[in-house]
Amino acid sequence: MSASPHRAPGYVEGRPDVVVVGGGFGGVSCVRALRRANANVVLVDRMNHTLFQPLLYQLATGVLDDSAIASPLRQVFARQSNVSVLRASVDGFDVDRRCVLAGDLEIPWDHLVLAAGMKTSYFGNDQWEAMAPGLKTLDDAHRVRGRILEAFEQAEYVRVWGETDEVRPWLTFVVVGGGATGVEVAGAIKQLAVDRLAPEFKDLDVARCRVLLVEGGERLLAAMSTKSSAAAAKTLRSYGVEIRLETRVVDVSPEGVTIEQGGSREFVPARTVVWGAGVAGNALGAHLAEAVGLETDRGGRLEVSGDLTIAGRDDIRVIGDLARVPIGETGATVPGVAQGAIQMGTYAGRAIAARVAGRAPTKKPFRYFDKGSLATVGRGKAVLDMGRLHIAGFLGWLVWAAVHIAFLVNFRSRIAAMGSWAFAYIFQTGVNELITKPAAPRAPLESESEGSST
Repeated sequence: MSASPHRAPGYVEGRPDVVVVGGGFGGVSCVRALRRANANVVLVDRMNHTLFQPLLYQLATGVLDDSAIASPLRQVFARQSNVSVLRASVDGFDVDRRCVLAGDLEIPWDHLVLAAGMKTSYFGNDQWEAMAPGLKTLDDAHRVRGRILEAFEQAEYVRVWGETDEVRPWLTFVVVGGGATGVEVAGAIKQLAVDRLAPEFKDLDVARCRVLLVEGGERLLAAMSTKSSAAAAKTLRSYGVEIRLETRVVDVSPEGVTIEQGGSREFVPARTVVWGAGVAGNALGAHLAEAVGLETDRGGRLEVSGDLTIAGRDDIRVIGDLARVPIGETGATVPGVAQGAIQMGTYAGRAIAARVAGRAPTKKPFRYFDKGSLATVGRGKAVLDMGRLHIAGFLGWLVWAAVHIAFLVNFRSRIAAMGSWAFAYIFQTGVNELITKPAAPRAPLESESEGSST
């Protein structure tokens, strides 16, 4: 049974209602663009925070803490008087009545913006998620960090018990996917082992851990230039990361992964697997598409018009990763990156603000401006593509750091990130190497099952 339409605190009668679903890059940018609009703006998200996803891998490897990459949405918009934040899980949409359905709530809209983003895709093998977590949320990063750190602890445990055959699987890390996430995670794990943990383990040579990066394509960082791809591969190999190209994962189990290359299969004993191989559209995209009579593409995205509206509805816009936006006549589409979502959010917010003010929105369709691509490949090293400019190494890292600092949502996050990076670079240590969740169940060792004393 649904309740009466939700009216957020601060609601002003007679003003149009703008509902933004999703508190990521696109949703936050859209709401900020509505700061002067004479409207009731409601931002709905199932979490209470906005998250800087490109830096999740640093949280997963202990370089950064939560506060550096996440900020409470209410805090972000505390000074924007026309905004209310509602923490709720959206179930669907009643497009005829113009209501967002969230549990027992019905949230009315005059303008709706869907910015729900993507989720990790296992290409139909969802059972692998338990063994190979992705990196999309804070909880994901906490799980990955716990598993990585626990792997080193378990390697020490089995060494002490004399089960030397079990040490190698615990010190083997498989990263699936050679995009930015995979490249950054692989480099960060090796850096964690060599620069930070090696001095802490007295008798276990954790620096010799095996990090295997598996990519199905012909090269790493396929979205970047061949120069950046080659530079990233060279740097990773110099760290000792093993790269397998044109290789796909065919099975994941608690004991390891099975990979296939050129028709030949190989089982890699590994207790820790991190998934960065693909994404799929949030289910809300499919719900909205069905409600308005559209179909999503293979990636779960919706076809949008030049003004980011869908299905001829001038009251509904889709932005960010869920929007399929062509780039010119090339057949390419806007990539699912932060700058694309931010630009769409700003465009949508300004268009709605114009409508609310009684002005005609700009007739210019949305145009994506590619500001360049960046990826880190280790301590103080990154690759950068900006038009014909290609930079690798420490200079690339400085640009990478400056760009990411600028994109962080508030001053507190910027200070936290800069302080942590300086601390990690100078002292070669992280800010959070705590295992805060129980370890995964471990099968008893042979010596334990024989009845060892406590």
